[in-house]
Amino acid sequence: MSENDIATLRRALTEGALLLRAPELGTLSVRGKDRQTWLNGMITCDLGPLKAGQGAYGFAVAKTGKILAELRILIDDDRILVGAPRDRIATLVEHFEHYLIMEDVELEDTSEEVAWIVAHGPGAKDLPSLARAHGALAAASVDMSGKGGALLAFEPKDVDAALGRLERKGSAPVLLADEAAWDALRVEIGLGRWGKDFSGENYPQEASLEAFAVSFQKGCYLGQEAVFMLQNRGHVKKKLVPISIEGDAEVPASAEITDPTGKVIGAVTSAAKGVEAGRVLALGYVKYKQAAKGTAISVAGRPAVVS
Repeated sequence: MSENDIATLRRALTEGALLLRAPELGTLSVRGKDRQTWLNGMITCDLGPLKAGQGAYGFAVAKTGKILAELRILIDDDRILVGAPRDRIATLVEHFEHYLIMEDVELEDTSEEVAWIVAHGPGAKDLPSLARAHGALAAASVDMSGKGGALLAFEPKDVDAALGRLERKGSAPVLLADEAAWDALRVEIGLGRWGKDFSGENYPQEASLEAFAVSFQKGCYLGQEAVFMLQNRGHVKKKLVPISIEGDAEVPASAEITDPTGKVIGAVTSAAKGVEAGRVLALGYVKYKQAAKGTAISVAGRPAVVS
């Protein structure tokens, strides 16, 4: 991947929009007259004020506050589409059904009927209306990274054509990124990825996604007490942070992170070479007291800094 390729895609991310295929997402369709109020009581983001044509990003968490699944949500006229990692759909259905009592709610795995496109960047706000004009099942502006964003759901047969119509060049480009390019850019902006940088072993705050995925103003939801207590009466023991490492040599995932005394304080989860000249950018977990921007650390024996 050349510096020119990265620069072009970075411009789309910061000025326009970066489009991503998301075949890793399965879909749970939620129907019934109580669907929105019930689902709002099960997840970390606030669906209460949302209407058809809007969406949200959040988590389903266990009573302990640890993440069960990362969720991307679209509100439609007669159903809610919940995008989640395919390998978590069955677990999510079992989890949700356990808390269905008298509510008028129906859950259905519709993973084979829905394909997701995820967009990041300020220009993504214009994509939902375009997507609907080109046959989207549902679409909404949803910020999942702090850069602006959108969620678009299509029938699988329509995805290729939709991407072709959504892409554009110009002053605010909208471009499709492949896996390698997005992996490099998400590391650059400090955005963790499910299954690579965080998992069911983590709290939202450990993954550094609470600003995008958790509402601390909404009413009660399953796991709220644990998540709220961490936010307001304490802190997590470790945190995912962006790291800038001196040198061009590749840094392996799981490379040790040490403090200036040589004590191990964490490990790398993702690394991207060639994004910044003379440095490797990475994501990794460090102890909470070392998570502040500017903290000097070492990665695999090389000087580094929390960025």
